[in-house]
Amino acid sequence: MAVVVGFIPTPVGFEALDAALAEATQRGGPLIVVNVIRPGDEADPRHAHPGDLDAAADRLRGAPVRVDIRQEQAQHDISEVLLDLVETERAELLVLGIRRGRDLGAHLLGITSQKLLLSVPCDVLVV
Repeated sequence: MAVVVGFIPTPVGFEALDAALAEATQRGGPLIVVNVIRPGDEADPRHAHPGDLDAAADRLRGAPVRVDIRQEQAQHDISEVLLDLVETERAELLVLGIRRGRDLGAHLLGITSQKLLLSVPCDVLVV
């Protein structure tokens, strides 16, 4: 079964990528890496640029499972893109990275995280 990781180009995002690869390997893959962006918001630090996606691909090169790296656009709700992908791919696990140095409770109450944790039809690993 598939493992989906919501990828952002930060140190925590790369940690989530590593954890997702370990889980996909254990479960027999594939690993689906997705960076969700909003059109016209290229300054958003969650927006992976081509070099960021190349770095993710380099990090996953030689993986023992099939790896699919995607960049999807969200018009409004980032969580909807991830939820749709989890359902379409029949993912068994969604991996998310959280920012360090913030109160965990406050972060989990963010709209995107909250919606994903309450709505996703599979297990969630928070890194």
